[in-house]
Amino acid sequence: MKRRSQQGAQALTYLLLLLGIFLVVNLISNQIFGRIDLTEGKIYSLSKGSKELVRNLDDPLTVKAFFSENLPPPYNSNARYLRDQLDDYKAYGKGKFKYEFIDPASQENLEQEAQDFQIPPVQVNAVEKDRLEVKKVYMGLAFLYQDKHESIPVMQSTAGLEYEISSTIKHLTSQQRQTVGIFQGLGAPDAMQAMNNLRSILEKNYTVTNVDLARNQMVPDEVDALLVIGVTEDFDDWSRFAIDQFIMRGGNVAFLVNKVLADLQTQMARKGPFTIDEWTKQYGFKINDDLALDFKCGMINMQQRMGFFTISNAVQYPFFTQVTEFNSYNPMVMDLENLMLFFPSTIDTTYAAEKNLSLTPLFFSTDHSKTQVNRFDIKPLEKINQEEFTGGPYVLAAALEGEFTSFFQGKAVPAGDSQAPPRNIEIIPNSPLSRLVVVGDGHLAQDMYMGDPSNLAFLLNMVDWLAGEEDLIEIRTRDVTNRPIAEVSAGVKNTVKYANMFAPPLILIVIGLVRWQIRRRRKNTEF
Repeated sequence: MKRRSQQGAQALTYLLLLLGIFLVVNLISNQIFGRIDLTEGKIYSLSKGSKELVRNLDDPLTVKAFFSENLPPPYNSNARYLRDQLDDYKAYGKGKFKYEFIDPASQENLEQEAQDFQIPPVQVNAVEKDRLEVKKVYMGLAFLYQDKHESIPVMQSTAGLEYEISSTIKHLTSQQRQTVGIFQGLGAPDAMQAMNNLRSILEKNYTVTNVDLARNQMVPDEVDALLVIGVTEDFDDWSRFAIDQFIMRGGNVAFLVNKVLADLQTQMARKGPFTIDEWTKQYGFKINDDLALDFKCGMINMQQRMGFFTISNAVQYPFFTQVTEFNSYNPMVMDLENLMLFFPSTIDTTYAAEKNLSLTPLFFSTDHSKTQVNRFDIKPLEKINQEEFTGGPYVLAAALEGEFTSFFQGKAVPAGDSQAPPRNIEIIPNSPLSRLVVVGDGHLAQDMYMGDPSNLAFLLNMVDWLAGEEDLIEIRTRDVTNRPIAEVSAGVKNTVKYANMFAPPLILIVIGLVRWQIRRRRKNTEF
């Protein structure tokens, strides 16, 4: 009895000691705040670019968060997440970053202030007293810097929040916005209609303008980066000259071009009417006249006749390449995990070295890929054989940097449009340090093909890289995660299938036999 009482006293002492330690740790932690982010990619910590952005503020910046009190789930957790994020910005802002939360419903003049910043009330569903009600709430942010202001009208989720905040701050604090030109003509998709999604997002950080080189026009002087996307007609001499001279004066260009023109509806493909190989070799690359096929690919619906019925089956379509092999060092793609390309052509990268240019492959097809050349058959098949895909990997996109030499050095200025007024132009023979990006697919920038968010992330990263805005790239791609299941061989699939079928009953049988043996031995020892 005495021994039991001693053990009880010891247990009570240990319990009180643990409670005391817990209280002391809590008191100390209230005075010394710290946080450890264990997530992959540190998505709950500010990126280096965001930290530098607020560290380098010249003047005070104030964020007014117009958020209603007692928001219903899940929006209440968004408000807490936002407060934590703004605390991080404030910690690195050296006293120049301030924020405040305002409930517009508390005073009538505050609702008017929110509307002045173009932050509208929104309606959300809320369950109160066992009834579904519609509440009018505010969930917007206003950023004030010097005599300027910008707004995020509605924050409905936390996805991409750091990018939204940092890009807004960058836009407010930048002295001058860079200009991105989108090439028009030669069958390129209309920038206002076919590429409206890309254009509208670019306009948040850049001035976006259309570039038409008809009637002997040059690329405007204010353009910093030029996007040549999805042309279907050959480049005439004047277009080549205007783009060449844009590069020579320090402009940066992205070429997104399919050398083979394919149409899934007609199931026809043909070599495009391009004669640009010698021209692009001057800049260190060549887009090949082929189609890349990959066993790791997207799915399409194929119609099949079954008697009197038409059945739609989803089948693999190797011309829709699912890219998972990325350069792990280039900021444009290092944090991407997935892309979808449509009828891509491969890139010949052997010409950069002889031009003393730095070429970096950006992404590749998988080992299980192949190409079609000259004869193109794009009809979908009910089943594709992995053993036929043995040619890869192939380079599907590349980045080039260096001092480029003009294709027109020592040549006459092209005549161009005879109806246009003559222009007195002196050819620039060499460029300063410039950047080019080449992708063997012009579809991925068009709205109808932009179902994968990673495609848009890559395009925005590409523009930021061309414009020298690498700090935004890291922030944007942190939330872009798309991890397709890795391909496994047929043997592995069969092994897993039969293991799932037979392993559970076998395990139960073994357990039963073991228990039966144990019980049998017990009986034998008893008798």
